[in-house]
Amino acid sequence: MTRGIYFGIDLHGHVNPTLGLMRELTDRGEQIRYYTGEQFRERVEATGAEFAAYRTPLGFGTTDGGGIETLLVTAEFILERSLAIVDSMLEEVRDFAPDYIVHDTFCYWGKELAARLHVPAISLFNYFAYIDEMADVDPEFFMEYVLRAGNDPLYTKYKGKTDVYRRLEAKVSQIIAMKYGIRTPQIINDIFCSKEKLNLVSTSREFQVYDESFDDSYVHTGFAIEPRAEPDDFPFDWLDGRPLVYIALGTIFNDAEAFYAKCLEAFKSSDVQIAMSIGHHVSPERLGPLPENVIVRPSMPQLALLRRATAFVTHGGVNSIHESLCNEVPTVVVPKSFDQFIGAISVEQSGTGIYLRGEEWLPSELAEAVRRVMTEPSFREASRYIHQTLEAAGGPSRGADAILAFAAAERGEALTS
Repeated sequence: MTRGIYFGIDLHGHVNPTLGLMRELTDRGEQIRYYTGEQFRERVEATGAEFAAYRTPLGFGTTDGGGIETLLVTAEFILERSLAIVDSMLEEVRDFAPDYIVHDTFCYWGKELAARLHVPAISLFNYFAYIDEMADVDPEFFMEYVLRAGNDPLYTKYKGKTDVYRRLEAKVSQIIAMKYGIRTPQIINDIFCSKEKLNLVSTSREFQVYDESFDDSYVHTGFAIEPRAEPDDFPFDWLDGRPLVYIALGTIFNDAEAFYAKCLEAFKSSDVQIAMSIGHHVSPERLGPLPENVIVRPSMPQLALLRRATAFVTHGGVNSIHESLCNEVPTVVVPKSFDQFIGAISVEQSGTGIYLRGEEWLPSELAEAVRRVMTEPSFREASRYIHQTLEAAGGPSRGADAILAFAAAERGEALTS
């Protein structure tokens, strides 16, 4: 038996994909200490891992901003957190004496602590992966969908004429080097992705955009749904056999009254049933009288509904899209932030759903997109195929194999050097 540490962040979308892997490692006899927010204690302990809370809340969130300024602000946020955590936790981690450290890609402190303690480190992508090498394959895609800098004046001026991304990256690198003493020509890989010799990606290569950008240090492990407790107050007897459309924006982007109102307008006279999860920031009363074919709740049992749904309207979070694929339910994606735009592109390119672009879409456009994914067989066929690739990638078992083999090899190298 060996000992490992996992450094995570305190967001549902980053915790859920790790639970199967942690359970697999502990089932093999590994002693795992898992760092995240206190609200995830029960979920972590259910995997057999030891829960550990950070001494201060991480304060991670998401933003619908984009561009170079957001890139720099986010990089500084990660590095500021990392400096504080490394200073406060170095001795605690040293005392645990891990044989390896696995960390969320956003946890740069995991990379730094592993380097200081000279133990093998593995980075884990819990979102739709993007890496610097994508900019070499398609710089316009990288600027517009990763950095979301399509309206940046410098980009619009030199688009297609020069490698704007590399110029901007060099500028940000200089700022980071001056402020933090970290010199890297690849801000995305080294800070946002905390790239290691081994990097696990929680999807299949067939669903990965620009998969040719990922070298052998990236192991795509697919996606497996880990059972979880869900709200049990949904009136399933309300479902009467009409096609079910499930609508949800995840746990963060749910203060979206205008979005919910447009959904109600889109489906008020349709022959489908709508189950819409609206979170705790918008009261159902603010949406007015509901059509007879619509039910609204602050939260809903997503896994149970996806097993019954014909279509899913989603913000494009990595968990939501993969859970939909595992149930072979086509999606209509209305991304709000960050890697959700890459998720929407993945859905579009794989043929598993429709990417509804922009903020000004009409209710009629949403209704038409849902009609298409429900009635055109190609969307469900593509979803079935991608589901097969997610299973074939190996899931938690392959991830655990890769971690333990890599850690053993690295320790062996250290002993003989």
